[in-house]
Amino acid sequence: MLPSNQSSRGNKALNSGLLLSVMLLAPGCGQAGGLQLASVEGVVTHQGKLLDHGEVVFAPQSGTPGPAAVGKIQPDGSYVMRTTGREGAAIGSHKVTIHCRRELTEEEIRNRSLVIPKSLIPDKYWNKDQSPLAIEVVAGEANTYDIILE
Repeated sequence: MLPSNQSSRGNKALNSGLLLSVMLLAPGCGQAGGLQLASVEGVVTHQGKLLDHGEVVFAPQSGTPGPAAVGKIQPDGSYVMRTTGREGAAIGSHKVTIHCRRELTEEEIRNRSLVIPKSLIPDKYWNKDQSPLAIEVVAGEANTYDIILE
């Protein structure tokens, strides 16, 4: 057994080494720095009406590098895709899901409710395995994709 001061120094060195490793690896997660992105924007409608909140998610398919891109749906139905903090989505094929749930009530927020709000769109659109939506992001082009949900 090590004396307590040596054990403490060893733990500090180990913790410092782990922290340094995490700091060095974190910027490379998803390799967004070297990932080719193209801008993607559009509007989302459901049953002819603009969605006023939610998220659009592009999940890269086989052969398309990188992490998923996410676009926050704005009150006017528009979205702009972002990948790990940078504007755009990886060039290539993506499966698309849309996430739009009812907003929590003031009471639910006050009570820190763990209620999962009901989806405002059919399940098939937020389930990656069921979504019929797919998009090809093309380099050097204006990738404008309006998403129309039934």
